[in-house]
Amino acid sequence: MRLTFERTPDNARRLARRLSLLLAVATVPVLAVSPAAHAEDTAPAGLVLPAPAKYVPVQDTLYAAGDTGYLHRRETTDGSTPVYQWRGYDGTERTVENFTGKVPGQQGYYGAGTDILPVPIGASGVVELRDPATGESTRLTVPEGQYTVGSFGRTVLTISYNEVWQVDRLHILRVQDGVTVDTPVDPADGERFDRYPVVAGDGQVAVVRFLHGRTLGVLDLATGALTPVSSNVVVDESWNIQAAVSPTHIAWYQQGMSTARVVRRDDPAGAQTAVAVPAAGETGGDIPVVGLAGDWLLTGYRPGSPTEQNPPLRRGGPLKATPLGGGSPVTLLAAAQPDLFQVPGGGAVAVGGADSGDWAVRRVEVAADGGLTLRTLSEVPSRPAVVRGIALSGGQLVTKEEDSAPRPAYLTRKVTLTGTPTAGPRSELTTAPLGDTYGQPLGAGDGSVVHVRHDDTTQRDVLVRATASGARTEVIPFDRNTPATSGRGLRDAAGRYAVYGGGDERVVVDFEAPGGAAVVQRLTTPAAALWGSQLWTTDGTGGRIEARDLVTGTVTAYSVGASCVIRDIQTVGRWVYWDCLGQDVIGGDQSTPFGVYDLATGASVSLPERGELGDGFVVNHDTSAGRLRLTEFHTGTATEPRTLTDLPAVSHWKNYDVDKFGGGVAWLDGTGQAHVVPSGVPAQPLTVTATDAPTAYARTDGATWNPQWRLSKPATGGQLVIKRKTKVVRTLDATAVGAALTARWDGTLADGTRVAAGTYTWQLTATPEDGTGTGLNLTGTLTVTD
Repeated sequence: MRLTFERTPDNARRLARRLSLLLAVATVPVLAVSPAAHAEDTAPAGLVLPAPAKYVPVQDTLYAAGDTGYLHRRETTDGSTPVYQWRGYDGTERTVENFTGKVPGQQGYYGAGTDILPVPIGASGVVELRDPATGESTRLTVPEGQYTVGSFGRTVLTISYNEVWQVDRLHILRVQDGVTVDTPVDPADGERFDRYPVVAGDGQVAVVRFLHGRTLGVLDLATGALTPVSSNVVVDESWNIQAAVSPTHIAWYQQGMSTARVVRRDDPAGAQTAVAVPAAGETGGDIPVVGLAGDWLLTGYRPGSPTEQNPPLRRGGPLKATPLGGGSPVTLLAAAQPDLFQVPGGGAVAVGGADSGDWAVRRVEVAADGGLTLRTLSEVPSRPAVVRGIALSGGQLVTKEEDSAPRPAYLTRKVTLTGTPTAGPRSELTTAPLGDTYGQPLGAGDGSVVHVRHDDTTQRDVLVRATASGARTEVIPFDRNTPATSGRGLRDAAGRYAVYGGGDERVVVDFEAPGGAAVVQRLTTPAAALWGSQLWTTDGTGGRIEARDLVTGTVTAYSVGASCVIRDIQTVGRWVYWDCLGQDVIGGDQSTPFGVYDLATGASVSLPERGELGDGFVVNHDTSAGRLRLTEFHTGTATEPRTLTDLPAVSHWKNYDVDKFGGGVAWLDGTGQAHVVPSGVPAQPLTVTATDAPTAYARTDGATWNPQWRLSKPATGGQLVIKRKTKVVRTLDATAVGAALTARWDGTLADGTRVAAGTYTWQLTATPEDGTGTGLNLTGTLTVTD
């Protein structure tokens, strides 16, 4: 089969748009001017990342297809009721006023296979047969006692009932010399028409079904001749039979069968061909929908009933084509809507594409060699997904996206703000909870993300960590009922640790604790923050803060020179932000002291505004004014705050974040675009905040030595050299993810030969990604045993 796409103006525009989107993802555009709406000084350039597209495409529902165009309604972006539009194959479009898709109070098959549409005139029984392209119309009166069940061009089909309300006849109605002419049609011997008899047709024939499914009828609309055809269906039911009519063939299919039946249109009672219907689409419950194009059976898929609560979002099943003469099916479209309409002159019209960014109304046509081609008739623009949460940590930007994937998910990408800002491709970390409150992401600096979900079964909040590889670890921080109302207990995260709690209660979770993730510290204070393997908190003494090493248990105390009790702590390297008011005291005295303590000098820095701590700066979200402001203090003195952007407050979720492992600031605007800018503040030198490099490695099949170094900011060019005395036995590239480096060694030489058991030394070198400060040069020992 030959499958081609015709190059039309619509296609050219679509190709240009897709190329621009691809370029936007690969090399995200850099802001040429300051992103600040009110800043007096020019700020460093940053990134503007377009909102992702919804996973589910905009629905463009088809209602009829004729020789000059098709009838459709496109889903609106504002929730308003879409209007019926007739779009010509030449690209012209016209609204069809008063069309309802069916005559009021009736069901049937309307406006199929021709350019003429039936428009009811109120409840008068008068139907206006309108040509949407020209506006010309003819009025037809439905006789009393008859009920409309179909319309093909200027022919209207009705049914009438007998005295016991059984369908006794079909009626072919036409207007001749201004008068409605009725041609009655009796059912085949021993049969009775179904209440909704019409299943397919065009301007010349209609396929009708009887009360039982064992027989179908092919009705000549010009003469009223009815040809019975054996349906060869599995069960004697008519309601689940569908059909399609092309210029050369008639096909029908009953739900649940593995084959469709096809006959020549010029010999409907003749030999039947059984054509295999390809397996259902994405799930086994999908219902095939058949069509015809030349010598091919087309198959789309109508979604079946979901088998789970909150099922994943779907684009639709594929559109496939199977040769009538036998052969394997081919996929025309990766995903398509189930509505499939025949064009009277041949081929069909369908809606689908590769994804929501490639969605379009397309015409399936027969090529000169008998193959099929797809021609784009109208693009269907995608809509931006709902983004409700952002995190920036170690240069990894994470967004919580409700509908850009089959399920709510966290999407991550690497952003680099040094030099010309760039953003890497997006990838999915893990699924996310539904809703805004729960699941707000918090980056831990090493590419992992921590969030909170609520388990409705156990009535517990659950702390969840997803690593860069997608591995999930869950911990229940409090073994007591937690109402599903807040989800705001996640306070801080760094590497393997996280802080969670509310009120004056905090717990520290170690996701890599021996024996499995567990709570390793319980505190009775809201002041708790993490930096590497250090837990920063207070003992309740006025002005006192302390650093607890979570590995060794060593406690180092400091005094910030204030008499009040510290209730909030944040820490980034040498900087410790302290606040005696804290986020848990509502209605307190706003003049309560707060500031930054410099561990390097022992000095305190006064700040004009509270905020979120970065490396040498704080970011304040003024929710009253709707502005995001940055205050620098890295020199030991705070500057006047400068505005980064206008940013309204949002309920239940956070629309900005500060990268304490890299120095950037990120926010989401009202359109779902993500903005990432460097702070413009000189960063501290690159340091190691936590090391996990075991000193012993027992070499067994499949086991490797996996050291990890968590850093204060991202590094590049990491290299691990392993030596036996002075001889280099292996040189490995260290993998950088966020502000962390990892390596993996299986105890072999480069050629796979095992090294001898014994003691080895290792040396790790790396340079800071931002080019500020000296590089890393770490050493250690490792004992290899078998």
